Amino acid sequence: MFALLAEQFGLEAADFEREFIAGGERFRITDIDPRRPKYPISVERIPDRRGFKFTADNVAMLLNAQAKP
Repeated sequence: MFALLAEQFGLEAADFEREFIAGGERFRITDIDPRRPKYPISVERIPDRRGFKFTADNVAMLLNAQAKP
């Protein structure tokens, strides 16, 4: 499901389970839910696996910033 929806949310299929840092904490992408247009990206915080929801733009920005040297 993620691979089918990723592009319409500005992500790539390969971003599934990618990790990123936000607010000094590590997160992993776990799902996309198109029924939540404002916060469609589901993630889990790495240390405790607690779930959070992010905007697609925010996740794309964080992934891009992390990819730059």
